[in-house]
Amino acid sequence: MRLCVDFRKLNATTIADTYPLLRMDDLLTEAESTAYMSTLDLKSGYHHIEVHEDDQDKTAFICPFGTYKYLRMPFGLRNAPATFQRLIDKFRAGLKNVFALSYMDDIIILSETFDQHINDLHIVFERLSLFKLHVNREKCHFACDRVKYLGHWITANGIEVDQQKVSAIQKIPVPTNVKEAQSFLQTCSWFRRYVPNFANIARPLSKLTKKNAQWFWGPEQQEAFEILRKSLIIPPVLKQPD
Repeated sequence: MRLCVDFRKLNATTIADTYPLLRMDDLLTEAESTAYMSTLDLKSGYHHIEVHEDDQDKTAFICPFGTYKYLRMPFGLRNAPATFQRLIDKFRAGLKNVFALSYMDDIIILSETFDQHINDLHIVFERLSLFKLHVNREKCHFACDRVKYLGHWITANGIEVDQQKVSAIQKIPVPTNVKEAQSFLQTCSWFRRYVPNFANIARPLSKLTKKNAQWFWGPEQQEAFEILRKSLIIPPVLKQPD
């Protein structure tokens, strides 16, 4: 069971940790195509970090079973993502000569040969042990030539779109209001790297989401809607520059 605590009042008085979070697009750009890839999922990622004794009472909450406080970092705290990313960056900094990328609790290791990959995994797991980080074995994949990472497929040939997500886009009906248009654009934006001139194609729809814009759905909007959907049916395979 995972509890979801409303920390809004606590977060409102918390000074923001400005530690930078990684962008998914930047990580995918770094993900070079290699022969062998493994993905690791850290188990209960945030709970690897202890809450300082002086701050534990601030996380207290009441539920039907009593009053409790967190001893380890929970989800929902304003600075939890930055705190966890700092830990992961320290973990990754010690992986010398290992090509590994990490976004929060998702780690990918990429190697050119099988022997090198086994050695890289050995180094990674030694580092995990040092940091007392545990992986979710059921969600890990080892020595693959094709793995799903951050909602995309990383393959030996390049980066491919996840067809399951594309299928969901094909089922989205024509928007009938601003909220539905925003939802459609946000979903498509996840794959904008696969659609040349995405911003220009989507402009007729983007205009509808501007402040004080009047809702109007005509041939121009319908065409943009159809082009965006069709462009993802057979998206290109993205290759990294040499």
